[in-house]
Amino acid sequence: MIDELIRRYGRYMGGIDYEKVLNDLASEEDRLREIERKLIGMETGPQINYGKLRELERRQLILKYIELKNQERRMLELIKELKLRGYTKNEVTKAIKILRKIRRQLRIIRQELKIINEDPQTNKRLKN
Repeated sequence: MIDELIRRYGRYMGGIDYEKVLNDLASEEDRLREIERKLIGMETGPQINYGKLRELERRQLILKYIELKNQERRMLELIKELKLRGYTKNEVTKAIKILRKIRRQLRIIRQELKIINEDPQTNKRLKN
């Protein structure tokens, strides 16, 4: 009934976007149904396969780690080249700061990989 009223008279009610109101009402109904299901105790929503999710995160971290290792190698070459060509200490220091940032990110990724590789039930490392 409300839908009908909104569709029929919405454009005459001072610029109310009736499509938006209908969408909000529909999403409100969905939200209320979801709350009702949770209160009843039904399992709702898509089921997550945590094993596959962990494997995906692990692969993403490994790719990021490889990318950072390549950046680290290039930065070390740049620092060596800057020193050989006799650039000022400030320019070399800037490159060293970037290298430290890269190495910090590498440490963080290694820690995250250790956490992901542990079995949550036994707290033992999983074999790759």
